[in-house]
Amino acid sequence: MGRWRGLAVSMVAMWAISAPVRAEQSPCAIVDRQQGWPIIGETCDIGQGLWGNQAPDPKSAAFWVQCGATQGVPSRQFYQSLRQGLPDLPFQVQVREGRGRCLIGPYPNLDVAQLVLRRVRQFGPTKQAVLRQTRQPLSQPAVIRLPPLSQTQSSPEDETSAPMETAITLSHFGLPEPEAGDKQYMEKSMSWLRVPYAQAAPRCQREGMMLASQQELVEVAKATDQLPMRLPYWVQGAKGVDARSGKVVTRNADAALNVLCKKR
Repeated sequence: MGRWRGLAVSMVAMWAISAPVRAEQSPCAIVDRQQGWPIIGETCDIGQGLWGNQAPDPKSAAFWVQCGATQGVPSRQFYQSLRQGLPDLPFQVQVREGRGRCLIGPYPNLDVAQLVLRRVRQFGPTKQAVLRQTRQPLSQPAVIRLPPLSQTQSSPEDETSAPMETAITLSHFGLPEPEAGDKQYMEKSMSWLRVPYAQAAPRCQREGMMLASQQELVEVAKATDQLPMRLPYWVQGAKGVDARSGKVVTRNADAALNVLCKKR
């Protein structure tokens, strides 16, 4: 079996509903907003930190990336710098016994959490980020659930008209890694696979996956900056689609293009 590159973050489609969304629906639900930060409840299990070379417990059910720790809620400036530097990650804060912890996640998969951790450590203000592990199962995977920077305070209307989230988990998507003899090209300082359409679906099938649809490609491209964008992508229906515009740009089955796969 070949290798594939997973995507580490998630995106949401949001729409307003009239019924309230109450915190008791999930122990890790957002219960407040302070300094722009979404605040999760003290009963949310954020587990224990993996310090130094400590190995994860094989019984771990979920992982958080801790992006900082302060007395009380971190500053609004820190929040804004993270939203600008790492705009597609789900930040929140838990305050317990006066200690505020900046958290990203949670993620049910260690590999995904480690990918996020590596990315977060590349951003200066969070280069000391660490993983936390918990044995509590997740009610849902990590999603982007933060407001735009201009929306930093909740209003009374928020309590009666809250957004509902439909999560598309990017860890369910991946790009096959190039192997010896494959056509490939460089982008984002990495080598990427290029194949004609006849090889696209079989490469996904080798990973136990299936070729993504045109709509799925568009949604993934909007949710993350990890995708290579120089070439179009083969999607279901023998269509070569530009990930930025979502438009079909070629139907030449011999063209060597990118491939996006989806877990079955």
